[in-house]
Amino acid sequence: MKSRILIVDDNVKNLQVLGGFLQGEGFDVEFSLEGKSAIEWVNKQEFDLVLLDIMMPEMDGYEVCTTIRKDPRHLDLPIIFITAKIDHESIVMGFETGAVDYITKPFIKSELLARVKAHLEIKKSRDRLALYLKEIEDKSRDIKASIEYAKNIQDALLKTSEIFDDILPEHFILFLPKDIVSGDFYWFTCIDNLMIVAVMDCTGHGVPGALMSTLGVAFLNETVLGERILRPDLILESIRKRLIRSLGQKGYMGTIKDGIEGSVICFDHLMKQVHFSASFNSMIHFHNGDLQEIKADRIPIGYFEKEIPFTNKTVDIEEGDTVYLYSDGFVDQLGGPLSKRFMIKKFKEKLVEIHRQPLNQQRQMLLNEYAEWKGPGDQTDDILVLGLKF
Repeated sequence: MKSRILIVDDNVKNLQVLGGFLQGEGFDVEFSLEGKSAIEWVNKQEFDLVLLDIMMPEMDGYEVCTTIRKDPRHLDLPIIFITAKIDHESIVMGFETGAVDYITKPFIKSELLARVKAHLEIKKSRDRLALYLKEIEDKSRDIKASIEYAKNIQDALLKTSEIFDDILPEHFILFLPKDIVSGDFYWFTCIDNLMIVAVMDCTGHGVPGALMSTLGVAFLNETVLGERILRPDLILESIRKRLIRSLGQKGYMGTIKDGIEGSVICFDHLMKQVHFSASFNSMIHFHNGDLQEIKADRIPIGYFEKEIPFTNKTVDIEEGDTVYLYSDGFVDQLGGPLSKRFMIKKFKEKLVEIHRQPLNQQRQMLLNEYAEWKGPGDQTDDILVLGLKF
């Protein structure tokens, strides 16, 4: 497709000479004898370049150039002054009004052609870049819309905290995905006199983490609701076997090594006991103001070189006791004056400080602590903290 050039000059002979030369070089050329008609041309049709004389009656080239540049549609239209004015002030003013180049008359054909081709190529490159950026923006918009829809699906998979209201008078869930969707997830159900709660942290965050979390929710449903496996250690063992089988994890090079960390508790209302089993993330239990950390097993819920069984631990629960389950997002958050990790020690100290407060207030206090620690920095991982008061 030929490049379209508009030549603006009040001298007909100049138009004939310049226009004939450019047409001979294969360009599509249009002509204007004065400034107002040139502006009308530019507003009605698309041009790839304008060659503009300065000394014209009624409206000089500077005013024409300034008027064209005021229209956002023409900000990238190359305008080259071609004029007999060769003084320094005129040249500077030409660039200040928005010209991309300045050619003096009488022009040298080879030089003019080289400059015209250079600016046309720059415009083509800029137009291609704008097209690519638009394509990227459109694709990004589509991807974001898909992820937003995936978030709706993930939210539907996660049990809402309102279900807890019929079971426990006080609870909180602090759930802060790093991206739109999360690799952390929580899950709970009630079967007879048992309440089973899981807080899980899948490898990665964003879309990869969310895909893993979908598997985790499905495995919990199959294990607990489908097979009626209710002991936490056996629940984790079942999830581990299902995950290894589903991802084809065999330990050799090239197989997926992603896994899940997390904890499961089973609260027996009749026995007033919590049965607990976990991968990496411990349970924090407050009884009469004293903190007890129930340690997790240091093995992943996924492929591991040694087949070590998960352990089941039992904790007696009295009225007023509080239990906290969490992923590693909060304790691993970078921040503070030295941009260091928050760490589990500081997390436990914060819980000691706030554990006597109503749980809805505790959630806000933890959120404030997190925001202050993170400061202007980025969130480093998904964050999930769940508090239960018995």
